[in-house]
Amino acid sequence: MVLEKQDFLAALKDYHGEPSILPDELWWLYQSALGHAKVREKSAYPLADLMTAPVVTVHPDDLLRDVSILMLEKRVSGFPVVENDSLAGIVTEGDLMAAVGVPVRAPHTSWTQKVLNTWKRPFAPTAGSANKVRDVMTYSVIMAKPRDSLQHGLKLMSQHQVTRLVVVDNQQHVVGIVTRADILRFTSAAPQTTPPLPPANAG
Repeated sequence: MVLEKQDFLAALKDYHGEPSILPDELWWLYQSALGHAKVREKSAYPLADLMTAPVVTVHPDDLLRDVSILMLEKRVSGFPVVENDSLAGIVTEGDLMAAVGVPVRAPHTSWTQKVLNTWKRPFAPTAGSANKVRDVMTYSVIMAKPRDSLQHGLKLMSQHQVTRLVVVDNQQHVVGIVTRADILRFTSAAPQTTPPLPPANAG
């Protein structure tokens, strides 16, 4: 059974305890608590249960233009970089923005449109300019294992201030990726719970 807001409003009419609370505030608190409960209930699950797999990867020698187009086609914001079947780094939309000289945080413009507008112009790299993935990619990657728990994954993301984790096996082969969207999808699928009943009024 899934609770709707109208059910909460009806229950609120039956509750006359103190202190008083506005309906929207009560509903927000319940939704917030439910979200935390969903994450807590599933925090012990392995990352293998929520990671995206298989993963689209790129090579260090791939051209930035090609990677930019692939990123737009796949609607993702980054790719693991693989060389000799092992993880070598990661390349993100921010790396591409910096490579073409477009501010990542330019107001009122999506990064997708910024990339498109940049690549529409003739691309003629000069000597020493970034042209390949290896020129802009991040070599230090925050990794996790398939059996690592979601709780451990969230801790890694928080500690290192990253929005994705690359999941690798013992041979450093990329087997999946976990993004914030993956976590939201996974936790939102948790079983619905109901809030506890308010205490009965004395007298």
